[in-house]
Amino acid sequence: MDQPIREQQMPKVTTFYSVNEIDKPVSRRVHHNNSACPPGRDIPQNERRQGTGNYRLCLDCDNLNNQGR
Repeated sequence: MDQPIREQQMPKVTTFYSVNEIDKPVSRRVHHNNSACPPGRDIPQNERRQGTGNYRLCLDCDNLNNQGR
């Protein structure tokens, strides 16, 4: 008997960036969208701003998203 396929869902959060991104070189500014992302988890709630800020997606978030985690 086949087991039902369980749909994997990555831990998504509302897209956000840190208010401190502005202090980084443009090429290093990122936004986050995965709750399992260690750098994203380190950003205190009061320093988060909703949206992308027109920054690229964090590489950790991208890797976790691609892994379905």
